[in-house]
Amino acid sequence: MSRHLSPAWRLALFSLLLAMLTGAALRFAFIYGLPWGLRFEDVRHAHSHLMFFAWATPVLMLVAAEAVRRAGGRLAGAGACASAAALAGLLAYTPFLLSGYRLLPVAGRELPLSMMASGLNGVLWYLFAALYLAGSWRLTRNPALRLLDGAVVLLLVSSVGAVLLAVSGMSGTATPVTNAAFVDLFLTLFADGWFGVGLVAALVLTHFGTRARATRGFGAAAWLLTAGLAVRSAARLAGDAYGIAGLTSVESGAGVVAAAGWLYLSLSLLWRRQPGRRPPDSGVVQPSEPATVVDPPGLLLARGALWLVAFKAVVETLAALPAGADLVARLGLRVLLLHAFLLGAVTPGLIASVRTLITPSAFVPVRAFATAVLVLLVCLVPLTGLWPASLAGRWQLWAAACSSLLPAVAVGYAFVAGPRGRSMVAGPETAGQRSTGLEEPA
Repeated sequence: MSRHLSPAWRLALFSLLLAMLTGAALRFAFIYGLPWGLRFEDVRHAHSHLMFFAWATPVLMLVAAEAVRRAGGRLAGAGACASAAALAGLLAYTPFLLSGYRLLPVAGRELPLSMMASGLNGVLWYLFAALYLAGSWRLTRNPALRLLDGAVVLLLVSSVGAVLLAVSGMSGTATPVTNAAFVDLFLTLFADGWFGVGLVAALVLTHFGTRARATRGFGAAAWLLTAGLAVRSAARLAGDAYGIAGLTSVESGAGVVAAAGWLYLSLSLLWRRQPGRRPPDSGVVQPSEPATVVDPPGLLLARGALWLVAFKAVVETLAALPAGADLVARLGLRVLLLHAFLLGAVTPGLIASVRTLITPSAFVPVRAFATAVLVLLVCLVPLTGLWPASLAGRWQLWAAACSSLLPAVAVGYAFVAGPRGRSMVAGPETAGQRSTGLEEPA
């Protein structure tokens, strides 16, 4: 493992563990309540923002650094930027835990500490975007870079929601309706765009690169997905926050376009025959670069993540229709679907990518983690309208609460065990050559 990137991965993994423990605390709060006067919404915000700011974001920054390196460029300062992002995300955890998006009393004054911490995170996103633009400007675009281009664009667009939230809060013009719209723009587009598109880029880079290169229209699908997500969020914001009428069909149409992009990208990668031992290049490969070490557990996670992305595409298509959106709301499927995507697809997919890019020992309990996530998702089903009311009972809350501890145990073990042995780098760096990103697997 590249020494200067190890802190970023360790900080991100610690953040994942803390976020999972916070999520488990929420589940037990349904049974026992929350201590110390904490509010459910505030703890939920602390949980989700930690996952967003300090877990997936730093890992995707490292993925972008490697994608640029493999294409022949250099993303300067990637390790430092990723570490800073993880630290800033951890810094935002306590303000969100104590006050959510409200003001927090400090030394006799009420300050918007959570929004201030979010602003610090936003500065690092803009810094990363500038580094990515500078590092990849003249590079020939390949499937991984095309997807990362879209992910970075959506990261910046989603940040507009955070900016609007901060401006309305400081100016005193915020209302519950506008706050909800701004938070939706920020969190939904951040998750679907930055995480979702970035996840596919990471998997193309590490596991399915040769398939993507042989797929016609892959780049067009990536940009259709990016445009669909952006237009969908913009139309929803205009209607919800500013009361602009007549945009429902625009929002639905853009949602269908985005879903078609998800489905094409995921299935085109899954259904093409995997060519044996070849570099997961997805771009320009130097003759000296070694081939990939086969990682069956990581590949299992990667394929599972893509199947869940395909499932998300189907659900997004249904949800784009008024009847489908009403069905999702009536059955109470939002929490289940959110966890299926963020915990079932994004998190395992990024773990699989890190195992390939760094070393398999960066996260050892793969099968235990996959099983834990599956059990958690199954135990969320009884909390939805899919479950027969005749079989309901208090046991549902206990099943959801206890199962939420299982992924945290697996992640805790991975964090304590830490990376062991040598990385998957073949040979030392040559004279005058320094590491600029995650090391190439051997």
